[in-house]
Amino acid sequence: MSLRKTLGILIFSTQAVVAVDYNMQSQKAGLGPGELSMKSYAAIVQKRYDKDPASQIATVPQGDGLWQKVTGIGSGIGAGLSGSADLAEAQVGGEEEAPTTVCIRRGTALNCQ
Repeated sequence: MSLRKTLGILIFSTQAVVAVDYNMQSQKAGLGPGELSMKSYAAIVQKRYDKDPASQIATVPQGDGLWQKVTGIGSGIGAGLSGSADLAEAQVGGEEEAPTTVCIRRGTALNCQ
């Protein structure tokens, strides 16, 4: 009897957690109760527990990183010392775009801002 009660409590608790999470995800998506399809909910849960961060890292452009900007600081020193570049040309070339997203890895979590 005790085993049946334990299994019943476990099944009920699991159903309650899934129902609350489903409701929270549908509210986050801007949908009413029951409007989020189970296929969409399953995709959300699968994305949440995805153990392969390589798919997230591959979406970040590698050429626009902070390291490339830092290494590019000293590249124009030789041209500036030779006098071949004019100051006006250097100011025109100094304008850059707004920075793109920066991703920071802490442990196994990837935080992109």
